[in-house]
Amino acid sequence: CHHVTGECSCPPGWTGHDCKHPCSSGRWGRGCAHSCACDRSDGGCDPATGACSCQQGFTGQPCQ
Repeated sequence: CHHVTGECSCPPGWTGHDCKHPCSSGRWGRGCAHSCACDRSDGGCDPATGACSCQQGFTGQPCQ
């Protein structure tokens, strides 16, 4: 937590006052600041890394 404001500095993929909430679907990274860029995704992307979860038969970062 910040020594003056008390604001938590959450690790990538987590948010909230106490950092106990994962990023909402379609978001990832520190502060959940990034949007998932996954085509043909089977559940979006990893909230910490942004890695796509591809549907069967598709591979690669954007599942193309």
